[in-house]
Amino acid sequence: MRARLSPTMDHRTDCRGGENLMGLTRSMTRHYHVWQICTFLLMTTACASSNPASSNGTATLSWDASERADIAGHKIYLATAPGAYGAPIAAVPMNVTDYTVTGLESGTTYFFTVTAYNTDGAESSFSNEVRKTIP
Repeated sequence: MRARLSPTMDHRTDCRGGENLMGLTRSMTRHYHVWQICTFLLMTTACASSNPASSNGTATLSWDASERADIAGHKIYLATAPGAYGAPIAAVPMNVTDYTVTGLESGTTYFFTVTAYNTDGAESSFSNEVRKTIP
């Protein structure tokens, strides 16, 4: 959800009262308008399973379903070093709460994370990072 606040305050300050505003002296009175523009996201972070299942070059991740109505889905990320994520390897709709990654090399350790994205396309921060070494 995004919120944009419109101008809501007409604030008048008399610098003779001791306020320190750049460029103004104590003998000057200035009137100014304050606009607060605030864009923020209210999203939950996805939480990946701490021990993804793996076998024969695959790893299956799972996470809890979001209770928020504006969540459109989840994006899955993969890396071979902690925190070194590039583009997501997959995006799944909100009703999907697991994903199997295929084509993984035996003996390699992989790091996974999941994000939630909303109907506007805004994405949450990464979930907890989980690691799995493929047998």
